[in-house]
Amino acid sequence: MILARLSRAIRTQNWFAVAVEFFIVVAGVLFAFQLSSLADTRRAQAEEHANLLRLLSEAEGAVTYLDNRISASLASTHLLDRAIRALNEGALNGLSIDDFENGVWGSTRFPALTPPRAVTDELIASGRIGALSDAGVREAISRYNRSLDRFAQQLPYFRQVAVQPDDIGGAAFSSIYRPDLPDRRETQADFDALAQNEAFVREITGSIYGQIIMLRYYDHVREEAFNLCQAVALAVDRPCDAEPYTLVIFETDAREAAP
Repeated sequence: MILARLSRAIRTQNWFAVAVEFFIVVAGVLFAFQLSSLADTRRAQAEEHANLLRLLSEAEGAVTYLDNRISASLASTHLLDRAIRALNEGALNGLSIDDFENGVWGSTRFPALTPPRAVTDELIASGRIGALSDAGVREAISRYNRSLDRFAQQLPYFRQVAVQPDDIGGAAFSSIYRPDLPDRRETQADFDALAQNEAFVREITGSIYGQIIMLRYYDHVREEAFNLCQAVALAVDRPCDAEPYTLVIFETDAREAAP
């Protein structure tokens, strides 16, 4: 109908009517474009909000995962510390031989970190991470991923320099096949002989440094996961279900750091 009126106005040279009809057509197109753009913006905002909620849940899961990993590594390191003390003192002093053996094996444990990353990987692979409107969230994702990548780069070195205790302990620290046990292995350790083996004592004593450094790497990744959780929680106005954490490897460290 508008086109018919516009055609009629042109034929009659009613230029005022032509201008009015043309303005109506242009305004209608612009209005329709504006509505479409507004709808696209709302869809993008809704999609971003949904992705941020998923990211918040993943960040909370990552913190929980890292808390569990740190707890297990602390227990292993403490047992290794007790085994080292026993070797250097030449006496078990209440430490069972099984705990001694497990503590020594702890010198070789360098597990990988595999926290949940599906959402962050998806955002990066799809290019949507750059479209996130919150700069703090983008930076937190970047820092968290860098911390994971840095640990992954260091992990082969940790494993490479770890000395297997049965390689240096000889017959005094060896394993036998036990198909009746879950680990299919039973360690046989001659503590007195090991305590007299200077090379064994030296290597196991030095090994705890690698476990301490690994724990600090874990702690750094945990810190960045917590920071990501906080940044996303702020962006979506939701609480982050995680608590700040201070790594204390040995209680003596905590006492010395106290004012």
